[in-house]
Amino acid sequence: MQEEPSPNQILEVPLSNSMSVYAKRLTPFVGDPTALLEEIHTRGIQEVIFWGTKSEAAGWKSESAFTDLVKSLKESRIHLSTMDGAKFRSSFDPARKLKRFLSSYTNSIMLCYSENEETSLLKLLQDSFRKEEPGSKPYVPFSPNITSGKRQEQKQEPPKNHAEDFKASPITIRVKLLAIVSAIVVVSMGLVIGLATNLFRNYSVSLIQEYNLSLARLTGLQVGIRIKELSSRSDEFIDKSRDAVTEGSDLKKTNLPAYLASYLQSQPKILAWGKYEKGNSLVFYNPRFIRDVRKDEEEIRKSWASIPKEEKEKFFTSEFESLQLKNISSKFGFPVVLFTETSKTNKTLGFFLISPQDLWEAARSALQTELFAIWVVDSQGRLIAHTDENETLSAKDYSKNPLVQFLLRNPADNGSQTSVFEGKETLGSFQQLEDGNLAVVSSIEADKAFEAVYKIRRQNFYILVSVLSVAFLVVFLFSRTLTVPLINLLSATRQLERGNYKVGIKPVTRDEVGVLTNSFLKMARGLEEREKIKDTFGKFVNKEIAERALAGDMPLGGVTKDVTVFFSDLRNFTGMSEKLKPSEVVDFLNAYFTEMVECIYLTEGIVDKFIGDAIMAHWGALYSGGHDARNAVNSALLMRNALLEFNRVGEGIGRPQARFGCGINTGPVVVGQIGSEKKLEFTVIGDAVNLASRIEYLTKDFGTDILISETSYEEVKDHYRFEALPPVWIRGKEKPQQLYAVLGWLEDPDCPASLAEVRRICGIAEPEGPSKSIAH
Repeated sequence: MQEEPSPNQILEVPLSNSMSVYAKRLTPFVGDPTALLEEIHTRGIQEVIFWGTKSEAAGWKSESAFTDLVKSLKESRIHLSTMDGAKFRSSFDPARKLKRFLSSYTNSIMLCYSENEETSLLKLLQDSFRKEEPGSKPYVPFSPNITSGKRQEQKQEPPKNHAEDFKASPITIRVKLLAIVSAIVVVSMGLVIGLATNLFRNYSVSLIQEYNLSLARLTGLQVGIRIKELSSRSDEFIDKSRDAVTEGSDLKKTNLPAYLASYLQSQPKILAWGKYEKGNSLVFYNPRFIRDVRKDEEEIRKSWASIPKEEKEKFFTSEFESLQLKNISSKFGFPVVLFTETSKTNKTLGFFLISPQDLWEAARSALQTELFAIWVVDSQGRLIAHTDENETLSAKDYSKNPLVQFLLRNPADNGSQTSVFEGKETLGSFQQLEDGNLAVVSSIEADKAFEAVYKIRRQNFYILVSVLSVAFLVVFLFSRTLTVPLINLLSATRQLERGNYKVGIKPVTRDEVGVLTNSFLKMARGLEEREKIKDTFGKFVNKEIAERALAGDMPLGGVTKDVTVFFSDLRNFTGMSEKLKPSEVVDFLNAYFTEMVECIYLTEGIVDKFIGDAIMAHWGALYSGGHDARNAVNSALLMRNALLEFNRVGEGIGRPQARFGCGINTGPVVVGQIGSEKKLEFTVIGDAVNLASRIEYLTKDFGTDILISETSYEEVKDHYRFEALPPVWIRGKEKPQQLYAVLGWLEDPDCPASLAEVRRICGIAEPEGPSKSIAH
């Protein structure tokens, strides 16, 4: 992208293989917009965005050249919109927003920017579509949610099982078979129907246009004969007429001469014959016509007299045409055509007022259906008459009709064309007349002409639906022999996933599906035996450790890892056990351990061992999700809540109330199998373990239930509420250790606000005095 483009230069920013964004400086006030329109059409641009400020947009609208440009773009069906550049740049991350905005389009677009916006817009485009450097990754904000249960294995752990990421498709084999067969039937028959319909339509077009042309020729011949007849009759009546044309004679009711009365009696489609001279006229009306149209003669006479003299003068004068037909239906309120013949020698002109039907009365017998319309236009493309009276009365501008424009440009005296006028497709043919510079048009709407084509297409569609239904039924029935055994096998597999190894399926065929079902049953029996061993073994060691051991993936030895270690211990358990029977002590511990261990498992922890009434657990030794310290604190808070519920239930059954203390520390430890080849124990050892045990002991001195070390605090300080305690001396440490009492979750609206509130909630007594380990 160039830094300083010339005013006429168009910059291109490719978005895909088929579309781009073009940018051009807006200069609509100089020159012709034709060049810009050619660029837009050449590049396939569908939308133009004017990029500027509000003040600049107001200035553009006041320029006539800009309004001409907008008008030309709209006529070319280019979608237009505006964008306030200053407001867009002030939004958050405008470069990313602009890229997302432009990428949402499916067609190429052009940005026409003002001169003041040039530098800022081009820089914004560069920032939006700058190529990413290799290795760069988008920033992903930290999620405050508690870590999920999905375990991320360390490098030394066994390879990940990709079956965990598998997502079953909602489309079954039966659906695929039905879809494939349906697609084949629909595509093949659709092509046949489309091809047949298209060929039949083209053939119908040729036949209809041929009939149209014949009808136009026949009607044109009849119209020509009628015009000549009217011309000769008008001349005859001029010679016979002795009535003078005077001022206001067009309002006077005159008696019909005998020669005219006999003629009009036989011509029910002629309204009147008259004479015109120097702006005045004398009209003789046909009583039979007036009677047929059920009009009042006086009303008709006034309608003719109300036409201004200047307008009448235009009716009866022409420099180029001797015979004229004018549609003056709007003057009378019903279809009326003025026929007149100009004369350069005779000052008195004769004229007829006729119904349009009089022109083609003889030709209408050739119309085998009312679907076809016949109409007459003059050399200006104006509508003279139409078989549809509403069209004659509408005074529409037929000069914009593509068929009329075609006949006016065509040097031949006849022709055919398919055109679209007022949203309707029309098939039409024309025949130009020798006299009067008129043309007769025969036309039919495509929807009516192709009704038979559409009917055949609908019948073919019904056949397609019938064939598709039969094929669908056959494939459906056939697919059951394949899919039903597979569905049963899938159901058994899901039962296996849920731990139900006693599946109730059996082979029903001897093909590949039957062999697969038999092998599956053998596998289920083997998994059932293995699961029994794992469950039994898992009661003595952690379940994950049991799975590793069964897989032979627990070698002797250890590795160093950063692990979070947890210790908990029951308070005054010795005194409590003295008051209980041995069996009651066991029942109490089992109930207590059940609740506490569940909290550890919920947070992905591993119970290392039970030491009397104490629990040792750790996070990050076997697997790590990156939030080991946070999981440990979550587990301790869950254990607090579980202990409160444990005591509430125990109070109702007379069970002693329990109190505990928890210590948490994070640090490097040795992780692995400790022992001999015949007796192994998966555990963690190291100074971090000892420190966690001693932190747990200090909960008594500080009168709290959960204490964590400074290393653990640094990892989780943003997620919980703490109360810092005085530094204490701990055996084995050269410096005083900073400890923190855990109050609760930050997002918990009921989180205790102080250590005193924790003591009140958990029923912990105030310490008798400060700890002797506090550093002074």
